[in-house]
Amino acid sequence: MAKLAYVIPTMLALFLVCNTMALEPSNSSNTEVPWYGLVIPSEPYDGFYIKVLSCLWIVDPSCGIKIYEHIFDKSKILDDNCCRNVVKLGLQCSKRLGLALSLFEKFKPQKALIDRMSRKTYHECNARKLLVGD
Repeated sequence: MAKLAYVIPTMLALFLVCNTMALEPSNSSNTEVPWYGLVIPSEPYDGFYIKVLSCLWIVDPSCGIKIYEHIFDKSKILDDNCCRNVVKLGLQCSKRLGLALSLFEKFKPQKALIDRMSRKTYHECNARKLLVGD
């Protein structure tokens, strides 16, 4: 069990790195992405990062940065594809990913905003009644 405590944050870091490379294939060390160089915080409870990873696998890598930008800049409208991703995530995963982001020291001051906008984004996308395929 102790080994698992190190494996999950490592898997999350790997996923973030892979998403970064997917977003910017020409520059895998892109310092422009918001999570570049951040230390992954401790889990708020056992198994949290396993749940976060299961949520992350649902999101199309090209939508990750768009969703992030929408959370912090309401003027950024999510396209239908990314909105489908949010709806497919569901409210629980949307809230869980918001919590995961707000655990990083850099984002702690915006915890309330992240929580509010994660929920609002889900509800706005769900209200569009877009068909969500598998």
